[in-house]
Amino acid sequence: MWRNYIKTAFRNLIRYKGFSFINILGLSIGMACSILIFLWVQFELSYDKFNDKSDKLYRLVQTQYYATGPLTTTCMPYAQPIAIRLIP
Repeated sequence: MWRNYIKTAFRNLIRYKGFSFINILGLSIGMACSILIFLWVQFELSYDKFNDKSDKLYRLVQTQYYATGPLTTTCMPYAQPIAIRLIP
């Protein structure tokens, strides 16, 4: 049964080359875009996860509006940095 399905699929691919090319190209572009979006979302969600207290980290940004458009920047440090002692 599966053998007949595969034969029919290959016959249709050979018979309708133009439509097959468009369908396969569209499928491959859609899958590539989906994979890239998944990787981007995974990267954004895993940002700063190496820190033990990653759930308590915040990023403060400042948006300044100019005639040419808005500019978003990070602000100066609001707290003293924690001293890290390296053990040799």
